[in-house]
Amino acid sequence: MMTHEPMASEGLGPGRTVGLSRVLVATDFSPHASCALERALQLPLREGAEILLVHVLKATVGGRDEEEEALARHALEESVLLTQEARARVVCKVRSLLVRGIPAESLTQAARDFGAELVVLGRPRHPSSLLARMRERLAGGLIESIPTALLIVGPPPVCPYQRPLVAVDFTEASRHALEAVLHLCPGVSRVAVLHDYDTSYALVLHQSGAQLSRILEYQREAKAQARAELQRFLAPYRDAGVYFDEIVRSGDATASILEIAQEEQADLVVVGRHLRLGLSRIVRPHTGPQVARESTCDVLILGQEAPHAAGT
Repeated sequence: MMTHEPMASEGLGPGRTVGLSRVLVATDFSPHASCALERALQLPLREGAEILLVHVLKATVGGRDEEEEALARHALEESVLLTQEARARVVCKVRSLLVRGIPAESLTQAARDFGAELVVLGRPRHPSSLLARMRERLAGGLIESIPTALLIVGPPPVCPYQRPLVAVDFTEASRHALEAVLHLCPGVSRVAVLHDYDTSYALVLHQSGAQLSRILEYQREAKAQARAELQRFLAPYRDAGVYFDEIVRSGDATASILEIAQEEQADLVVVGRHLRLGLSRIVRPHTGPQVARESTCDVLILGQEAPHAAGT
């Protein structure tokens, strides 16, 4: 059984070798799943990389299992054939896998067995539908259990990512997220980096009867400290050949991320799997799943393991 390796790049500067070797794409043969496969083929892939297309059939008891399995295998084969044109541009192998079981559990196990660096999943555009809610529960289960990075794809992909946004809270998970952007978006010249800082002490000051001038002074100091911390956080990456647009906000982390993503017209939002920012540390401890549900663009959710250079 293969072991999982976290996403990483061999150096952060321009011209360095980057690329994924093993990408798992979950499919239910819907248009959303097709978008996920298209996006996977647009990611930076190493020569000889492998994409595993996985479909999970529910574990059932009955006489129609063989017919259902045959139809699913045929659909998988058709999906693989449709990638031939894209594979002419990228030297990679696409193969399929059909498994039975509970979707989140089966995909998690498949990712472990495959040694996936990244799992890609399509997100429905109509979250009010029953099927969409089922997919949302699947994505939520994967976010908590998947052993590696999870990319949730929304709109049909047009080109490689051009306008990434990274949310950071200065943890190792945040550093992993920033380095993942430099890995997945080797052609970008600008990355928006958002830190949502905590101003909850202002409420304590207000309740203790502090003067307005003291509260405003605290808020100014908190913002200045957040900017300084963000600059220190980004210091190791100043030679990466990328301009960092430094953004600091206070308040609800999810709302800030979604608002900035709209303002920046981001095509990719990247967060740590257990990112905790500002007041959301208390009222919304898991920012990643909330952003994945509400974002209109693609969302990459990463775990807390530190990245390291992938082997050649």
